[in-house]
Amino acid sequence: MTQHTPTQPQKKYVLVTGGAGYIGSHTVAELIENGYECIVVDNLDNSSYESVSRLQILTKHKITFYHTDLCDKEELRKIFVNHNIDSVIHFAGLKAVGESTQIPLKYYRNNILGTLALLELMQEYHVEKLVFSSSATVYGDATRFPDMIPIPEECPLGPTNPYGNTKYTIEKILNDLYESEKKNWKFAILRYFNPIGAHPSGLIGEDPLGIPNNLLPYMAQVAVGRREKLNVFGNDYDSRDGTPIRDYIHVVDLAKGHIAALKYLDNTKSEGLCREWNLGSGTGSTVLEVYRAFCDACGDDIPYEITGRRAGDVLNLTAKPDRATNELHWKTELNVADACKDLWKWTTENPFGYQLKGVVDKFAAQKDDFESRFITLGEGTKFEVTFANLGATIVDIKVDGQSVVLGYKDEAGYLQEDTAYIGATIGRYANRIAKGKYTLNGKEYQLTINNGENCNHGGPSTFHTKKFMGPLVQNPKKDIFTAEFLLLDFGKELNEFPGDLIIHVKYIVNVAEKTLDIEYQAELVNGEATPINMTNHTYFNLNKVNKETFAGTELRVASARSLDMDMKRVVPTGKIITREIATFDSSKPTVLGEKTPDYDYAFVIDENEKITDVNTAKRRKLTTVAKAYHPESKIGLEILTTEPTFQIYTGDWLSAGYTPRQGFAVEPGRYVDAINHEQWRESVILKRGDVYGSKIVYRFT
Repeated sequence: MTQHTPTQPQKKYVLVTGGAGYIGSHTVAELIENGYECIVVDNLDNSSYESVSRLQILTKHKITFYHTDLCDKEELRKIFVNHNIDSVIHFAGLKAVGESTQIPLKYYRNNILGTLALLELMQEYHVEKLVFSSSATVYGDATRFPDMIPIPEECPLGPTNPYGNTKYTIEKILNDLYESEKKNWKFAILRYFNPIGAHPSGLIGEDPLGIPNNLLPYMAQVAVGRREKLNVFGNDYDSRDGTPIRDYIHVVDLAKGHIAALKYLDNTKSEGLCREWNLGSGTGSTVLEVYRAFCDACGDDIPYEITGRRAGDVLNLTAKPDRATNELHWKTELNVADACKDLWKWTTENPFGYQLKGVVDKFAAQKDDFESRFITLGEGTKFEVTFANLGATIVDIKVDGQSVVLGYKDEAGYLQEDTAYIGATIGRYANRIAKGKYTLNGKEYQLTINNGENCNHGGPSTFHTKKFMGPLVQNPKKDIFTAEFLLLDFGKELNEFPGDLIIHVKYIVNVAEKTLDIEYQAELVNGEATPINMTNHTYFNLNKVNKETFAGTELRVASARSLDMDMKRVVPTGKIITREIATFDSSKPTVLGEKTPDYDYAFVIDENEKITDVNTAKRRKLTTVAKAYHPESKIGLEILTTEPTFQIYTGDWLSAGYTPRQGFAVEPGRYVDAINHEQWRESVILKRGDVYGSKIVYRFT
């Protein structure tokens, strides 16, 4: 064997092939729950990257993903070179029994050659533990033998279709490889029966492409109106109700079985191992019993019709899982009713699985960089909003086809040195901190100076430069889309803000009402306290398409009361003054011209209100703080927030490919430099156990 040195030896990974698929994604969730680091490789032929995106939100954990086909050995090799892989769980493969009889060569090539490439690289890079996703199809018709129901691992094998033959062949390959090097290899072969259900969160589940081949997904599609009725193949079997008996296993139990097998391999100290285990409940359910359980879960009797027996079907295929119980210390904990309940939650919240009409995405940088995407919600409607993973940024907002914000065509635009924070999520600390200094719990912190003598927007490399995980995109009801991003922001990486934060940014797009809601939430998972003040830095231009100025925009605000500024230092003095700007009560609006008026000031909604809570989303109601309108486009904008102040910036120093006063920003947030002013300080200190929260709404007319 050739010795190679991985470039990342500090972490050990479990490589999960096919990890974006139904069983693979649930297993990744359990791996992370059990403290494993995962790398997912998937060619996405019959799966979706959205499952990986959702897994990151679900587990609050970064998952490394490669869009790679196992048959492409050189691309697969790069994963082994770049990561210290400790073990492999192998799901990848084509898996439809019926389809395999129509295109057998594709099944043999994909499933077997892909496995051979994987095993050759494992051998080359000394990765010697593998859990293989086999199938009960390797047994074929076990009823042809006496006393083989329930089916034990000793049952003679005899697959009856190309799919089953590929699983059988791979099992033989693993046995032969083990026999050739018994000291090295540890193989766990898991033969499972009928996986059903979904994750109880409703975030991941089975998303069959085309017509489902399995009972439960088909019933679910009937229940939501995607299919007319369920066909039950035969009711003249010698069973409790005349329908066939199968062993159904909740997919979460099945995923836990893979963890049990991996731990068994980890704990096996003797020479190598190659052993098979059945994963099933050991309890058979008839088709009509499962039908009734699902009807109970969804609260309705879905239509079904009894038809003739299906060729190849047999009476009873139930597992005997005793070996897994005794050796892996694993057994099922969930039943068919649990699976039906979880499947119904998944189905009602995701009636079209991961495929949502009105949602499109594209790569924002290089191809197959799934961490750098532009995701558009409401595509094809009169209100479209596009977001980026980078900075959880608002890339574009289109109202009746007209773009009304500044943005770039790709990620490179947002990474320019002369950034103007265009469209970005700002944090940890929006706006200025005087001299970049603050004291917290008796310790003084010095931030990077990037704005005169101050630190602005947390410094040059904070949230706007970070790749947020996700988004979790959903379409919970007609005309409404949501996109939730997640950031793990660790203070030890910044050396300027203490503590480890989990940041949630949730966008809610209502295409009918033309509104975009922004919800921020943050929690400390390590450390005592940290300063925090988040906002969005979108620049608006309501002028007609391709105009290079917002001149003519009419502006009104909720209050002309504003923070008095030390103009030399550009930080608040602590006093509140009145500025010349039109309020909602004014007879005429303030009209923004080519050069004047120029604003870069924070306005105060209620100077007498004492803000002491870091969660304004919970304590304060949404208040309209600014209204803008352009008479040429006749597009209006209303901005609402739960925040106590809002900064208006007319973009007089705008750069990064744009010209001054090409866009204006309204940035709701806490008081400027609040961390250094005793009367405002409490509102920006997030302590362990508390939740930071705020809301902003952009409403267009």
